[in-house]
Amino acid sequence: MTPSDKPEAPRRSLPARLARTWGIPLVLGTLIALVWMKYVSPTNGSAEFADVPKPSAVNGDRAYGYLKKICEIGPRMAGTEANTRQRNLVAAHFKSMGGTVHEQKFASRHPLTGKRVDMVNLVGSWFPERTERVVLGAHYDTRPFPDRDPDPANRRKPFIGANDGASGVALLMEIAHHLKESPTPWGVDLVLFDGEELVYESDEGERRGDYFLGSKEFARQYKAESKRGKMRYLAGFVLDMVGGKELTIPVEPMSQKLAGNLVREVWGIADRLNSRAFQQNLGREVLDDHLPLNDARIPTIDIIDFEFPYWHTANDVPEECSGKSLAEVGRVMTAWLNQPRPTKTPKR
Repeated sequence: MTPSDKPEAPRRSLPARLARTWGIPLVLGTLIALVWMKYVSPTNGSAEFADVPKPSAVNGDRAYGYLKKICEIGPRMAGTEANTRQRNLVAAHFKSMGGTVHEQKFASRHPLTGKRVDMVNLVGSWFPERTERVVLGAHYDTRPFPDRDPDPANRRKPFIGANDGASGVALLMEIAHHLKESPTPWGVDLVLFDGEELVYESDEGERRGDYFLGSKEFARQYKAESKRGKMRYLAGFVLDMVGGKELTIPVEPMSQKLAGNLVREVWGIADRLNSRAFQQNLGREVLDDHLPLNDARIPTIDIIDFEFPYWHTANDVPEECSGKSLAEVGRVMTAWLNQPRPTKTPKR
């Protein structure tokens, strides 16, 4: 993922910005703030359900154990043997949890050498007979180098990608424990996207390579399949950097714009579950795997902590992650999955 070129979304609330600009008295500003949170906020404070869906008994320690096991493999760039080892590890796990597993193979060119790079998306499916489905995805490749490290000497060291890569995969592995007995009314696909960031960036900011290769391929295949009318995705979720110790997940603006109903549902559930990580404000606009899925008419939101201080640095290691954070996101996601059918079908 990468930040959008657009300026960072303002962090002040609407009333605070009005007061700063026009000098509205504090009392009036407070009243406006209350109206904002109830009627105008991106989340509107609640989901479409009368009661809070019950989350599954997500095990944060177990999820953190998966994160560490993935990181022990080392850097897992697209097209490498380590990348394949990780995929095989997760495929075996999905099968042991009752999932049906298949691969989406595709290829691209290495941005530096021009050589062919074989890539694979991994799809684990539960309730494969159901035609109305949801997708939860995470990229499983790591960036070639920690090129945002503040110390130039570290920018060509190995990048472990504990939060940026392993955390999303580890959480999918944990969620897989709970799907076979889930009361979810939909079919569920857990997807590992390859080639999310086979990108090289120089110290001067020159970039070589394209983002989101795996999710673009997934979207391409879905569009071809959906034309045959055999299945359709009602909703999608991208889990990215969800394991940091000081987890903060504001609303990602493109998610709000493209799939606002899902944002309201998920953040509403998080609010009712007293989740502190899910923030009721707009964060930074992020270019991520949710965009190709939305282009394929899958309403998809990005659940991401883009304030993680070690993004694309050598310090993105397991010690900066937390099983508690993984469990918090897992509880919200499984509560959404465990809900009865909402009164409104998720849509754009």
